[in-house]
Amino acid sequence: MNTQFLELLREPESKEALIFETGTGTLSTANGVSYKLIEKVPVLLPQHNGQQPDYQTHYENDALAFDYFSDWDPITQEENRRLHQQILRQIPADASWILDVGCGGAWLAGSLCPKGRQVISMDISTANPVRALKEVTAPTHFALVADVYALPFAPDSLDCIVAAEIIEHVPDPATFLQCLLQVLKPGGTLIVSTPYNEKIQYSLCVHCNQRTPHNAHLHSFTEPKIKQLLPASVSSAETIVCNSKLLVNLRLQKLWKNLPFGVWNTLDRLALKLIKKAHRLLLVVRK
Repeated sequence: MNTQFLELLREPESKEALIFETGTGTLSTANGVSYKLIEKVPVLLPQHNGQQPDYQTHYENDALAFDYFSDWDPITQEENRRLHQQILRQIPADASWILDVGCGGAWLAGSLCPKGRQVISMDISTANPVRALKEVTAPTHFALVADVYALPFAPDSLDCIVAAEIIEHVPDPATFLQCLLQVLKPGGTLIVSTPYNEKIQYSLCVHCNQRTPHNAHLHSFTEPKIKQLLPASVSSAETIVCNSKLLVNLRLQKLWKNLPFGVWNTLDRLALKLIKKAHRLLLVVRK
């Protein structure tokens, strides 16, 4: 197991250092608590006395039901590509360890690892990190099964954290941000993206007969609302509204697909000045 990666990891609840046991292929603490690896991917989830939180079970099943590595429809695919470009622009050039929270189809590792950047693809499901490591084969790519609410990292250990399209799914967004900031180095960068001012739609679930939000989105955010979630200790945070709905509705993706990001971004900002209806909101925090 990579020594530098191992030095970052901690037992998710006690925060004790972990030792790689070559004989058993497990990670353990000095007190004998052990965690398995699945196809070289550490599974560092809190044990909760054998009980899994409901959301953990949900996303384990979600990763099996939905193929995050498959192609999206062309419009969504192009919108995601531009969003990813926005996020990549916010990652400091000197960031050494970059954590991708909710890695999905491992787009971040696919963008950065071929350039020699170190990326940790993390997800609460088992399927996505295991497949991510197979899809992006690079010596600088690492994967991990973990829960943000019990992050298995040393405090102040990561240079950059990206949480793309995750915060709208979590039960407690404020605690979610606090947990991420705890493992971010002073001077590090946290980048969060989410749908902008989304009107959450509900259906009546045929199985449980309860109102169920579409796409498992529990929260909707505007610039002030997401900034209010940050702890008072955060001194530098900015928001970026992007991916104009006007441009999407005009079906200009194919026409502008080959435009350099800078040109597209200028057109996107102009469209948002005309009509401030956007698909995405970014929160960028410098710790």
